[in-house]
Amino acid sequence: MQIDPAALSRTDSASAALSSSKNTAPSSSTTQKSTKALISVPRLDLEPIYTELKAAIGDKWTEYKQATSGFLLGELNQDELASRIDSIICADPKTEHLHNNFVCAIIGNLTRDLPDHGVASWVSANDKPSVVSKPTSGDAAEQRLKTEVMQLPPRDRRRIKGIPERDPHETIPSELEEYHLAKQVRVPNQVPASAGGLNMTNWELEVRKRYEQSLAQETGEFPDAESIHARMIPICYEESVVNGAGVACAEFMAIATETFVKEVLSVVFSRTRSNGPSGTINGMMKRSYKQQLEREELAFTRGEIAKDSATGLLPVEAKEAGTRSALGVRDLRLSLEIGSGVLSHMPLIVDQIMGGYLEDELEADKQDRVDLEDRRPVGYVDEMNLDEADIGFEGATSSDQDQLDALLDECLSMAA
Repeated sequence: MQIDPAALSRTDSASAALSSSKNTAPSSSTTQKSTKALISVPRLDLEPIYTELKAAIGDKWTEYKQATSGFLLGELNQDELASRIDSIICADPKTEHLHNNFVCAIIGNLTRDLPDHGVASWVSANDKPSVVSKPTSGDAAEQRLKTEVMQLPPRDRRRIKGIPERDPHETIPSELEEYHLAKQVRVPNQVPASAGGLNMTNWELEVRKRYEQSLAQETGEFPDAESIHARMIPICYEESVVNGAGVACAEFMAIATETFVKEVLSVVFSRTRSNGPSGTINGMMKRSYKQQLEREELAFTRGEIAKDSATGLLPVEAKEAGTRSALGVRDLRLSLEIGSGVLSHMPLIVDQIMGGYLEDELEADKQDRVDLEDRRPVGYVDEMNLDEADIGFEGATSSDQDQLDALLDECLSMAA
């Protein structure tokens, strides 16, 4: 069976119809897409209404204008507005009609074309605002803002980009909320590893150095500027104050610490010690010590006696210093009882001193308990020791208790 190839080809009429349909399809689609032109609605002319209303109100126009402006700005409510302008516009029905037309025209212009920039030319000079904002070009303002932003450091630009936009419906935070948010600790900005990590700081290691250093009370040495600076740097990293501790700041803290300790010791010595060396701030002296000190000072002036080469004290001063005991908790408590101006700004330390044990007080209390136990006779029973005494049940005898114990034993044996 042979098939004619010409029979498989399409006829000219069909191909022409197909080509004509292809050519007409785009034209039909374009005709269906018709663009709607924006309808321009002209604004209402307020000049004649404004002029007639101002002429009808007359001398009270300033009062009317201030009351209306306050109502539109939300400074006055409807009752307050009515109490101010009813006597002006309700005196004449024509004036009230002009006022209604003026307000309706302003409301009607809200849905019409935008007004021209600036104040209308027919508004009098007295009604024009004192300061009129001049419109700036959007492209120029945007370009100036972009230039200012690009001049900022990369860290500040990232911080600005990370600030979330405020929701317009969100209430404005108060001053207390802003102050609280400003005091919150923020983690310092870290350079990502993709940037090379050359200036990346491990904040956890820096903060951990603060706890690796021994305290002054552990070493028994007074802190100097170097040790204070080494401790201040991790604290600054922990509080997100990068490069906030300098050597000068540490030196200042060392001087302040030394001055504070000297002031505390001088107050404690002046309140708890007597017969101090000559020339000190301690003015409490016994009469016998004072007389002996005056005699030795005269003898030293005449060259009869000499001061100690090591301490520079007279014999009576050296003798008194040798017998004087060191400061303790008892002295601190006595100074606080006399006056609270020593450590008044440290309530925790004051409570620890006033409520703590004195020297050897705890050991003495324990020794008294041991001695009391040793002096008790054999077979002595303390009636106050209720934990060890078997008081039994109220209203029951020993036989009742034995019967209850037997019953409990039977219950346990059945369970087993």
